[in-house]
Amino acid sequence: MSKKLLSGLSIIIVLLIPILIYQLWYVPNYTGDDYYTYIGKSYKEVIEKDDSGNELPTYYYNQDSFNRNGTKKLLKFDSAIGRPIKPNNYIKISYNDHRKRVLSWEKVKKNQVPRKTLDRLINNATN
Repeated sequence: MSKKLLSGLSIIIVLLIPILIYQLWYVPNYTGDDYYTYIGKSYKEVIEKDDSGNELPTYYYNQDSFNRNGTKKLLKFDSAIGRPIKPNNYIKISYNDHRKRVLSWEKVKKNQVPRKTLDRLINNATN
């Protein structure tokens, strides 16, 4: 083999390793599908104590959520901000199906919710 071909193959292999790691490890474990839900006053407050005996309230949610196609999934998550999520807000949730957990959530405006999803959220609220 010529030196140019060998060095070219080496460069390609070195460049492919991070791409493979990203696709085979990072994507399945740390990226998620987007779901949307509407937050009312549907949380459960649990008071926990830390090692010093301080009370720490945590607010848990079990929400019917819908993806871009309108597929429903019950998602469980907490507010992660030390207080309840303000009611009457739309929330975009990143859910990792491989790890079966919510990775993150963020407040979004009503016009940012996909139309099909918004219709399902409205129908779900009236039922």
